[in-house]
Amino acid sequence: MKRFFLLLALALPLIAGCGKNDDNDTPSEPSGEQAFPQHEGFYRIYTVDQTGWDALCLYMYGSTNNLGGNWPGMKPAGTLTVKGQEYTYFQVSVDDAAGEKEQLIFNNGAGAQIPSSGEPSVSFAEKADLFFTVTADKATALNITTEWTVDTTPKPVTAEAKKVQTLPASSRIMGRIYQVNPKLYGASGAFGKIQARLDDIAALGTDIFYLMPVYEQGKVKSIGSPYCIKDFTALNTSYGTMDELKSLVDAAHEKGMKVLFDWVPNHTAWDCSWTTDHKDWYAQDASGNIVCPTADGTWTDVAQLNYESADLRAAMTDALQYWITEVGIDGYRCDYAHGPTGSKSGPMDAFWKEAIPALEELQPGLIMLAESDFNKMFDDGFDIIFSRAARSRLMSGFGKDLTTFFSTVSQALNSAPATGSPLLFVTNHDEYSNTTPASDFNSKEGARAAFLLMRALPAATMLYGPQEIAYNATIDFCKTMTVSWSSDAAYLTSMKEALTTLGEIDRTQACDVYVAGPAAIVCYGSHGLMVNTAAAETTVTGLKTVTGDEQVVLQGYGYRIF
Repeated sequence: MKRFFLLLALALPLIAGCGKNDDNDTPSEPSGEQAFPQHEGFYRIYTVDQTGWDALCLYMYGSTNNLGGNWPGMKPAGTLTVKGQEYTYFQVSVDDAAGEKEQLIFNNGAGAQIPSSGEPSVSFAEKADLFFTVTADKATALNITTEWTVDTTPKPVTAEAKKVQTLPASSRIMGRIYQVNPKLYGASGAFGKIQARLDDIAALGTDIFYLMPVYEQGKVKSIGSPYCIKDFTALNTSYGTMDELKSLVDAAHEKGMKVLFDWVPNHTAWDCSWTTDHKDWYAQDASGNIVCPTADGTWTDVAQLNYESADLRAAMTDALQYWITEVGIDGYRCDYAHGPTGSKSGPMDAFWKEAIPALEELQPGLIMLAESDFNKMFDDGFDIIFSRAARSRLMSGFGKDLTTFFSTVSQALNSAPATGSPLLFVTNHDEYSNTTPASDFNSKEGARAAFLLMRALPAATMLYGPQEIAYNATIDFCKTMTVSWSSDAAYLTSMKEALTTLGEIDRTQACDVYVAGPAAIVCYGSHGLMVNTAAAETTVTGLKTVTGDEQVVLQGYGYRIF
């Protein structure tokens, strides 16, 4: 048994100043030999409670949804007095928390809490016991050194496979999408550099090639976002010329891939000519000033369009038709497709119901992907919509139990029309700007296991480059950088081989889904995938009638395609 001896020298950033006792002295900070007990099997979060609340609770969220319980979270497990100072402590099991990154919210269970902007962020992979002074409006980390031992060695698991879902046969769109960010290809010539990588991209089983916005970006109030469009029918010339773009699209078509462009219907750059020529196409305040979008966050770099204008709807439809006519693309991924109307019916829905049939007349077999979780987008004419819920359930069940994840996928499939599909993904440009797949799924091998599981299901899936090389740093999609696409050749090879083999499975058949502890089996007749989502070796039993095996041993994050 491997054991780790952890020395905690906690040095979290101060959240807001220093916590104080009533006598204005800082709380005592005992050393490790003074009565803080050693313990195994759980982590403790010690607090010096100065809130004045009748009750203190601890809510945690992050890598694991609601670690320790739903809101308001955990109640204290006990109190401990060390060197004259009383500590209230919470505890969470090592099995549940190890490797997780969480935000902490201390609260009174009745609405009062420390401000969300002041949440401490902790990693249970790196720290043993945690210490805070907590007042009604801030949490301050204490620098207390304590030692204890914890067994973090993954323990082998043996579990019997149990069927949890049968997904019916279907002919729905099961596109294997690859998302391309031109800003990752350096300051110039992105179109040519992307074209040079098409063999690698195709080898990942890609049949839909999706380019993030290629249009001229605005400069007024800009933060560098490619979703800040100055002219919908002009190119971002730093990426290349129109001829180079056409060459890229033609080459992708030659390799059997359909091509989607990214469209931004909700807003424009402030220096878009429409802001002066057609001010009535924009949302305005009571004083007649054009406003920025605020429905789902305040995006000050762009101006909010108003789809109640029939002239705007016609101009936007013309711009969408332009790229199909000029470049021959096969459809669009539409950013924030439901616009400011949220889940309600509104002018954005009327626009899509006008525009999509007009595009289909130009391009039979048009593919429309909505960045939206609202099922109403299917009614508006979209073929594929995002399923962020599936990603969330995969993260919360990863390494534990995936029953809820499969239930979420089944519900998403049942909510789609016969030919439509939810979109399953491990990451995209938004997620990668905040966290990496390796962080979300515990390691690069865990991230691979997560994506293979999604790709095996009868739904559309999306891979965001450079996910396939396990790029292990966040990516600001507003900034230009140069990625080394050969930085992890072995990982890239493993992804190509696995995805190629998975691509040979006929996913139009009925699909039986099993769970066995942290392992999952996706089975189409005699073919499918077994994958272990835990770091520990997992032995799966009860497979005799499924695969003919008495049992299968899967190494940590291991998989078998059969």
